[in-house]
Formats: sequence, structure tokens, C-alpha cells
Amino acid sequence: MDEIEPAPEGRPPLATRVAGSGTFSSLSLGQFRLLLVGTGAAQVANWMEMVARGWLVQELTHSAFHLGLIAFVFGISSLIASPAAGVLTDRVNRQALAASTQMLSAAIALIIGVLVVSGGIELWQLYLTAVISGVSAAVNMPARQVLLYDVVGVENLTNAIALNSVVANVARIAAPTVGGAIIAAADIGPAYFTEAGFLLVATAATLALRISGSMERTHIPMWQGVRDGFSYVRRDPVLTRLVLLNIVPSVLIYPYVSLMPLFASQVLDAGPRGYGLLLTGVGFGSIPGGLVIAGMTRNKGLVMSVAALLYMGLVACFGASVWFPLSFAILVFAGVGWSMMAILNQILLQLQIADDAVRGRIMAFYTMSNGLTPFGNLTMGVTADQFGVQPAVAAFALIGFALAGYLGLGSARIRRL
Repeated sequence: MDEIEPAPEGRPPLATRVAGSGTFSSLSLGQFRLLLVGTGAAQVANWMEMVARGWLVQELTHSAFHLGLIAFVFGISSLIASPAAGVLTDRVNRQALAASTQMLSAAIALIIGVLVVSGGIELWQLYLTAVISGVSAAVNMPARQVLLYDVVGVENLTNAIALNSVVANVARIAAPTVGGAIIAAADIGPAYFTEAGFLLVATAATLALRISGSMERTHIPMWQGVRDGFSYVRRDPVLTRLVLLNIVPSVLIYPYVSLMPLFASQVLDAGPRGYGLLLTGVGFGSIPGGLVIAGMTRNKGLVMSVAALLYMGLVACFGASVWFPLSFAILVFAGVGWSMMAILNQILLQLQIADDAVRGRIMAFYTMSNGLTPFGNLTMGVTADQFGVQPAVAAFALIGFALAGYLGLGSARIRRL
């Protein structure tokens, strides 16, 4: 699986391709460095949004149900839009798609910030903007992922995806801490204004990219494009398992993040600063995990499968902890497993796609798992209201552990990748 067939004829030569190897080899590409700036700024904004929205909903409702429901609305909007977003990624300029959706998100952040500062914010406004943001994210995610492939080519893909993830997780560390501090010192409105500023930086960096050549676009009806993409995944059992492996944590593990305000306020008595710090825990662990992957050339499938079990098992332990230092330490170690699992899953998926004409659609189906997270958010929120937030998170994580073991280690083909 480490040796890939050359890109098909008709794919433009990428001036950014380089020879060589090493943990930081892709940083020699100027366009990749520019893309990393956009990645970092966009991820800071995303995590600022999560911190601000979570604390705002907590202040308005004091309800685990609404924390889960608003995330559900965001995700279901993303889920519904994702198939069409994949076709758009294959049909139109990916650079323009990524930039325009980031601009839209910046406008939404500014509007919410103004409403908070003016005292006019209401819960229904958060639900409405969650719908718009969900659709925007559905378009942005596959566009940026395939844009990364366009910039670095197959030769540098493993290293570039890993380093891109490291930068994203550095942002994951910084943004929640800063966001929690801003909320504690200046209230929620300024946190939204800061988010908008980072989104504008991400947009500028995306528009500044110069990609050699012009990709041949797919010109087919929308529904046929969606159907062809599904068929491509269904016919390949390895692609199917990789996509399912991404769905499991999206539904059963990631929803715990939407309940983090309850852990911070009710279980660990940590306040908004502790809430922001908890959100950085996985990010701290993800950095060494990502750097290990950046230099990896063998056993990707086996390592991915073991890392998935490590991550999900530790999230179950986090659900049982009542001591803030222990909870934070568990999340740091969970981050090592999470980053290795998530990065390797995306690398193997991109390497498994032999036809560039469907790459956008396949990556859209991959990112559709983010749209499934709200089903887990809603279910976990209801379960937490009924049985407590700690038992809910622990139980969901253990179910995910069992399913990931079956899909990963349980497949000889995955282990051999």
C-alpha cells in the first residue's frame, strides 16, 4: 500500500512535488507552507467557535439536551449537504470553494458576536446559524482535503497530511485556552470577534495559493455524481472499512466534546478556564502522535487499528474520572491515539483512491461522518440527562472500542496496509 501507481495521464504536473523523506520534508514546499497558515488559522477559528458556542448555550439553557441538540442541527445540516459538496469539489474550483465558505463563517461569527454584545442573542439564532454553518462546513472540508492533495501530490501525501494535522492540533491546544480566557475576562462576544479575525486570515492564505496547472473538472449531473461516488466506495471493501472506522468515533466518541461544559462545571468544578484547558488535552497528545506518523512508511493499517483502541479506551476512562489533573492527563494520552488513528485513516483513504475524478466525492463521504456526530450528540445528551454525563460517555466509548476492534484489527486486509 506504500507504493502507489503514478497519477493518471491528464493530471497536471505539480511544481510543488519534491523528492526526499523525513519528518518535515513537506515544509520545503512553499505552497504547502502557505496552506498550513490557512489550516492553522481556520482551526483556531473552529475551536474558538466550539468554546464560545458551548459556553453560550450553557449560559442560556443550562441543559445537556440543548448542548447536544444544537450540535445535532449543525451536523445534520452538514450530513445532508455532504454528497452534493463532494460533487461540487470535483466540478468547480476548490480554492474558491474553501475561501468562500470561510468568508461565510466569518460573517456568521461577526453577527453572533454583535448580537451577544448588544444583548439581543436568543437561542433560536444559534440554531439558525448552526444550519448555515453546517452546510458551509460540508463544502469546506472536502475542498480543503483535496486541495492539500493538489498542492503536494501523491509523493508527499503521507508527510503532508501528518504535518497538516499537527498544525491543526497546535491550534486545538491554543484556541480553547485562549477562548476560555477571553470569555472569562471579556465575555463571549469578543471570542466570536476573534474567531472572525482568524477566518479572514485563513481566507487570505487560501486565496494566495498558486497551484500549477488546472484540474480537469467532472461535468455530470449532481445525482449521478453522488451515486457514482457511493458505488466507488461500496465496490472497494478496504475503502468501506476505512470509512466505517471514521464513522465509529464520530458517532460514539466525539460527542463527549459537546458535553465538556458539563464536565467542567458539574463534575470537575473547573469553570470556563478549566473548560478551555480540557478541550486542549487531546490536542497536546496529538502533536507527538502526528510527528510519528509524518515519518512512517510501514504498518499503517495495524498502527491505525491499535491507536483507535487506545483512544476509545482512554475516553472511557475520562468518563469515570472526577479529578481534574487526572482527567486532563487522560485526554493528553488519548490524543496520541486519536491523532494516529485519524491521520492514518485519512492517509490510507486518499492512497486507496485510484481515480482522481472521484476524489472530491470520496473525501466528502469520508467527512460525512462529521455530520453523523450530532446523532451521537443528541443520543449522548439524552442519556446524560437521564443517567449522568459520566456513565453516558463511558458507555458510548466502550461500544466504540468494540466496533473499532472488529473493523480494524478484525480485518487482515486492513492490518496489511
